[in-house]
Amino acid sequence: MTRENKVKIFILSFFFINIPFLLFVERPISADTAIDSQNSVANAYINVTAPTTNTWSLTAPNFNFGTQTASSSVINSNATGDAAIKIVNLSGTSTSFSLQQSISDFTLVSNTVVLPATGFYVSVANSSDGKLIGSSNVNIFKRNGVVLRSGTGANGTMNSGAVTAQLTVDGTTRVIVTGSYKATITSTLVTGP
Repeated sequence: MTRENKVKIFILSFFFINIPFLLFVERPISADTAIDSQNSVANAYINVTAPTTNTWSLTAPNFNFGTQTASSSVINSNATGDAAIKIVNLSGTSTSFSLQQSISDFTLVSNTVVLPATGFYVSVANSSDGKLIGSSNVNIFKRNGVVLRSGTGANGTMNSGAVTAQLTVDGTTRVIVTGSYKATITSTLVTGP
């Protein structure tokens, strides 16, 4: 009897799977050099130069006298401006100035009929900070009148006190035509004493 030698061959295959693992480690972010260990003070700088043109601006109020009853006598109507006079001086100096105003004829909105006005008196209260000094009862009807002057430290944004006006219409010499009238106020800033 012969013996057979049987050899069993086992073939083993090993498969290597390469799986990369990402490792996340928390690390605080820090500056290379501490600038201010207290973090309590920081400074910012800016250089500003004043413009050489358009350094002044002006906003003046509107007036609405409402409805009045026409008569054959002198009528005095009062109105308060819808805002204060606002002057902005960006020149960087406290140059003295005055504000002059004048008002045109009142004409009927629907045509060229003129209201028989004889006066338009403006009163401006001083500003609360003393930068603007107002005038009282200045007649600006068809002529220039100084309604406001500069005060101490008159630069930057300045607001006057309340602005009021009185319109005088003389119905004794001409008939007052019924309708709505309008007029234009012209404001001029004059620099210098």
